[in-house]
Amino acid sequence: MIVAQYTHAAPLAGLPILGRKQDTKRPLIGSSSPEIDMTDIPPPEHCLPQFSMQQVKKVAQQVARNIVSDQITLAAAGCAFYATLSLFPAMSTLISLYGLLFDPQTVEPQLVVLRNLLPPSAYDMIGDRIHLLVAESHSSLTLNLIISTTIATWSASAATRSLIMAMNVAYNTPETRSFLRFQAMGMGLTFCSICGGILTLALMVGLPFLLDYLPQRLSLAPPPGSVELLVRMGGPLLMLLFVLSLCSVLYRFGPNRPHTYWRCILPGSVGATLLWLLSSAGFSYYVSHIAGYSATYGPLGAFIAIMMWFYVSAYVVLLGAELNAGLEIEMKLRCAPEKTMEGWTKHQSL
Repeated sequence: MIVAQYTHAAPLAGLPILGRKQDTKRPLIGSSSPEIDMTDIPPPEHCLPQFSMQQVKKVAQQVARNIVSDQITLAAAGCAFYATLSLFPAMSTLISLYGLLFDPQTVEPQLVVLRNLLPPSAYDMIGDRIHLLVAESHSSLTLNLIISTTIATWSASAATRSLIMAMNVAYNTPETRSFLRFQAMGMGLTFCSICGGILTLALMVGLPFLLDYLPQRLSLAPPPGSVELLVRMGGPLLMLLFVLSLCSVLYRFGPNRPHTYWRCILPGSVGATLLWLLSSAGFSYYVSHIAGYSATYGPLGAFIAIMMWFYVSAYVVLLGAELNAGLEIEMKLRCAPEKTMEGWTKHQSL
């Protein structure tokens, strides 16, 4: 179904105009209707987070129905497309920086490390591009850096806006924010995710390096084995913490809702983080042992695999949003006064 309210923001998000007409069987979060005034309902933070098995089953059934009706597979595909579109200019940005900082004589020894980390098809593509760029003038590299950074930022923010619009559909709420505010929200969330990702990767790489470097540099005794093990395990834990924080920020500030409580978004954030961990591990095994992307797509096989991983990640994030929406509706209905509950016999009969 086409939702008229989305017409001014959905093209900016890079998504088809998705969604459905306002569903009388599902209340609008933070809005009112002739049957029920959601502003009369106490905030869900005052409700006990205890659900009976019947209520859990009801929420699960509602989420399963909304996964189909909200077309989150199509929304996740749009997010993956824009995320992949930002990958190439992002690589060009990094390579341009590399060309500005290093000269051709120092490239080859460092490419040896890159050759051991990347698939052959991806290495050939990146290696040829590095050799080409480091031979160019600094003025050309500076211009390429500016252009690629602009394109990468726009594409990444378009993927974020796609997620925001899809989460609006999950919460069954229209996008009423102004053009500038909507763009600023997408850009701000994109900037936070990029900075958080860079910081996380820096810590993951830097902690083991400091563990080996500082004792030698300062003539200190090597740290105990337990400390070394803790630091080595800190990388995956930092990545999980980053994903959990990113999902929480997306669920908290992304959807167009007047009131959002951190307690309400925690189930979806934790569920999406754990599901992302499992799905990423499963997808990695699938790509390594089952799927032959390189044989099918040739030099683009590595990027096709990355696009599929983006799709899986976006799908998991939207699943968490659907879970939060279902749980929040159920909690608000539990806190609703009796006069408000009378108009919701249809919802209770689902």
